[in-house]
Amino acid sequence: MVVMLVAIGMRGLAGRPHKFPNRRSPVPPLVEPLQLLGSAADQRLVEIAPRIDLLYRDDWIDTSEIPFLLQGCPDLVDWLPTTDGQRVERMIGQLRRAGEEEAFAALVLLFELARSTHWEPGILAHTQNAERLGQFFQDWLAAWAEPGVDDPLLYEPVMAATLVYARVMRTAYDAPALGRADAPYQRAKEFLSNLTGVGGPRLTTFGQALSTYDPAAFREYLERDDFLRGFEKQALVKFPKIDGECGR
Repeated sequence: MVVMLVAIGMRGLAGRPHKFPNRRSPVPPLVEPLQLLGSAADQRLVEIAPRIDLLYRDDWIDTSEIPFLLQGCPDLVDWLPTTDGQRVERMIGQLRRAGEEEAFAALVLLFELARSTHWEPGILAHTQNAERLGQFFQDWLAAWAEPGVDDPLLYEPVMAATLVYARVMRTAYDAPALGRADAPYQRAKEFLSNLTGVGGPRLTTFGQALSTYDPAAFREYLERDDFLRGFEKQALVKFPKIDGECGR
């Protein structure tokens, strides 16, 4: 009985990123990592490969340029089932489950995917593209928001990912002409509540860091029914081309 209870308890815990043996060559710290999440990231893409575990490096080299070469601003959910879409989705998942530098590389791909695909719901309020993109960011934040705030490489990317997640999910739940799409609203609220500790006895490490990073937006998060509005405004300033329409 004790063994069974322990097993059940362990199954309920959030999965931690798996640590692989370090097979990297020594490289200096990555300078200004936020540049690699910006619209000129392709100019520095070559800097990432030496930082990726050999287990994934060849796949990274073969796959990493795909989102940067994407043409025509396809709908995200239409593009993901393609051969290239499946390669990128698989790469993001593998890197997210590895170490800190691989997780950062996954975020580079994810930010470019957000820039180069269509996920704006439009007048018909088709939210499936925004919700799918939001799930990508949610999966990444679930793994790395808490450990990332104490990591010199990941701290700013964690905050940037939170802002873009807010932008994408607010786009999803604010899409209807009248009212609000309740499912993506509740999903985002529950996720961020758990991640920040809001509503619990104390803020998590991530929640404390987020409240310090942008106090005004965090107050809006606490006080407004439209709780992502403050974070979305910051995302629009910092990443204007991540707009759901490929920056057009």
